[in-house]
Amino acid sequence: MCSDNQVSHVTTEKAPSSSLVKPACKQQSTSLRRFSKIMFSAGVVSSLLIATLSSVSTTYAANDKQAFAGSVPDRAVSAFSSGFSPKSSQTSNTAQELHYTQVAGGYYYTVALRSDGSVWTWGRNLLGELGISDTVRYRHTFSPVRIPQLSTVTAISNSGGGYSLAVQADGTVWQWGDGRTPSQVPGITDAKHVTAGSFMSVALLRDGTIQSWQTPPQKLPNTMNKDAGNKPTLHRISGLKNVVQTTLSGYDGYALKKDGSVWTWKEADNADSPPSKAKPVKGLTNITFITSKGGQLMALDSKGRVWRMDVHGKRIPYHHELKVKTLDASSNYVLLVTTKGEVYSFGNTVTGKQGKIKQLSDITNVSAGYYHSLALSSDGNVWGWGGDKYQEAGAPATSSGGMVYTPVQAKLGTDIYVNGRLLQSIYPAVETSETLQLPIKTIALALGATFEVHTAEGLISHYTLKYNDRIITIKPNELQYTVSSLNKLDPQEEQVISLREPIGIYSGATTAPYDMLQGLGLNVTWDSNTAKVTIDEVK
Repeated sequence: MCSDNQVSHVTTEKAPSSSLVKPACKQQSTSLRRFSKIMFSAGVVSSLLIATLSSVSTTYAANDKQAFAGSVPDRAVSAFSSGFSPKSSQTSNTAQELHYTQVAGGYYYTVALRSDGSVWTWGRNLLGELGISDTVRYRHTFSPVRIPQLSTVTAISNSGGGYSLAVQADGTVWQWGDGRTPSQVPGITDAKHVTAGSFMSVALLRDGTIQSWQTPPQKLPNTMNKDAGNKPTLHRISGLKNVVQTTLSGYDGYALKKDGSVWTWKEADNADSPPSKAKPVKGLTNITFITSKGGQLMALDSKGRVWRMDVHGKRIPYHHELKVKTLDASSNYVLLVTTKGEVYSFGNTVTGKQGKIKQLSDITNVSAGYYHSLALSSDGNVWGWGGDKYQEAGAPATSSGGMVYTPVQAKLGTDIYVNGRLLQSIYPAVETSETLQLPIKTIALALGATFEVHTAEGLISHYTLKYNDRIITIKPNELQYTVSSLNKLDPQEEQVISLREPIGIYSGATTAPYDMLQGLGLNVTWDSNTAKVTIDEVK
């Protein structure tokens, strides 16, 4: 990429500034605000923003606090060099210490919970959906990025449109998305599970009761929304106890009790008004699971039969030829997991095909995203298929039009440790077909090294990485780098070292193969089985 600066020698990477579309009119009422939120989920606001962003860089400026632990976004925006492709991995995570335990698909993005309590996201980051920044925008990323503020997480949920929730082991609830970085939802300290919705969200407490609050409105960049930062008003749902699961559809809430009965209530449009008292849903007994995300209530009974409630409150059999153990649904389609671990998809599916997903087996859970579907296997792997415009399925698209018809395996997020400390970065480590690429500028800042981009006549001529008495020089697209000494008293001959892959660009960050850092005299190891990179000074 050409430099924006009129300097022909050395320039520091800098992200260009940008502006976004301002709302066409002010929000005049709560109902109108909620309707606007629905329209965003449908892609209206998203389309406007993408249209505006299409003529500028896909990665925007962020200060050091936004970038976490000193990470500064790079200005380069091109893709990896020609020929880049992810390594096809069909291996099992059975022998791995780490694996995924939950997964949730949203509007062009995915959220996954790892077995160590960390939360990882991939796909598009337009308004903070990935939880790493509300100003740095990723057009696409299949490589999982870790949400820095979250740890010891036990449960996750998202509304689909961009708002997500997580429960930590201490019972606190955390929210992000819709223009926000992660923050604690005040007033909740004993949550067990959460359900995020477009209009309201709920926390299932450890004592089996439920608290609800209105999902905060979107916080669009460069706009003033006084309601976006307000402390939520919590409501205890009257008439509910011994609850084991919740689901939401608009302002309608549903709760599954321990005795297998299903109860419903309606949330008030006004945040200061209490919800209605819960009442039982007739015709549903011995229920083990419920879902109603974006549509009508669906329930699974103890015999493995799925029922769908129609608009008149009557239960309708749904594919009783299948014995089901769990399911998920969006407003357009349904995913069913049989007791054999097979997955079936019905309705307006993400690939247009009905019936069994033949490539999947031994599946324990599923998530129905807007345009992509996700499955979690018993070995802790996540599989994605359907729309993959922003690589939300977990890998680059395998078919034209940004589609994945055969499920692809998502990567396990890789942690980076520098001198024994976990590196918190908005840019991920990227596993490729040949190696592991690291966000080199973030690494340099953590080490106290200096990374510079050198240009000539507006083009990048080479990069330099200085650390202690060593300097690495590498040119774009070359499979080698040189190491020389800065110690004038003890000069060393310049060494030329080969690489498996050249320096690259990923989601706006300059990346370098992990083993290039060994040229600085550091101990650098990558263990793909435990998804961990360690970078340590030689003692």
